[in-house]
Amino acid sequence: MRHHLRNATRWSYFFALCIIVLLLTAWLVQREAQVRLVLPDNTDSITINVATGSTFNGLVNQLIEQDYLEPSGMLRKAWIKSRPDTADIKAGYYAITPDLTLHTLLKRLQRGDVVRHNITLVEGQPLWQWLAQMEKTQNITLDVSFDPNSFEYTDTNGVIWQEGYVLPETYQYLHLATASSILRQAQLKQAEQLSELLTQYTLPTQLTNQHEWITLASIVEKETGVAAERTHIAGVFLHRLSKSMRLQTDPTVIYGIGPDFNGDITRADLRRATPFNTYVINGLPPSAIAAPSQAALLAVLTPLATNDLYFVAKGNGEHYFSETLQQHNQAVRQYQLKR
Repeated sequence: MRHHLRNATRWSYFFALCIIVLLLTAWLVQREAQVRLVLPDNTDSITINVATGSTFNGLVNQLIEQDYLEPSGMLRKAWIKSRPDTADIKAGYYAITPDLTLHTLLKRLQRGDVVRHNITLVEGQPLWQWLAQMEKTQNITLDVSFDPNSFEYTDTNGVIWQEGYVLPETYQYLHLATASSILRQAQLKQAEQLSELLTQYTLPTQLTNQHEWITLASIVEKETGVAAERTHIAGVFLHRLSKSMRLQTDPTVIYGIGPDFNGDITRADLRRATPFNTYVINGLPPSAIAAPSQAALLAVLTPLATNDLYFVAKGNGEHYFSETLQQHNQAVRQYQLKR
């Protein structure tokens, strides 16, 4: 009888020991989920690419090879195998930070919390400046190029992008998104805005189509230094168009020179025959010269009724408006030549 009791006791101790070992092993396995990634000193974040078809185990091995993670053992392999949901990870670019654990990384991959960026495309700038801004971010794939000879923007798919048909605004994009995908967002936003404005207002009689509206709005955008003057400037240009007068506006000259413009307009520049030089050509240039804001577009639709045909910068952002050339020349002497 005592022999049987001793055996039973031994078996109880044995089972208890097995349970303790199993619990300890399970705890050690789960502890692997809290292993933190290691980044180089003074590095706040790195970006990794999880390709389509990648596995979590393969990603862990990649992080080990890049020294972002301590080498794994049987316990980590056991933890990964204990998680059937490791197969449910989404492709994309992900941010890795020093405080990130394997468990948090897995959850991030499952949710698809990929790296996103914001870019603000400023009103009054031509597309070539936007493209230069995109290139500087180093997280946008530049697939749109500008030809300064033809003034055409073309992407790698052969799509031609028109100046002025993009809405200046802040846009969100995925890491290494293409420039064309961002411009597509801006183009759709612009189309919505144009449609909404045209449901409320009609084009001035001096303009025959939407393209001319966008073109004139871009000129108003570039000429306006003080917001309150937008409708007045629009009124002057429309009045000149109604009298078949050349617009004679410097921003069109600058656009016609292109990215090589050095900041100073010369008399030779004013005489240079480009498709955009409104000192040389009649009417509007062939396209917009910048991205017009909603305010500039609205100003062309709601211009100030004015007899003014001229304006000159006063040096403080404002303009002096005149009805006659004699008045204008006097204003030029006063504000530009300081006579």
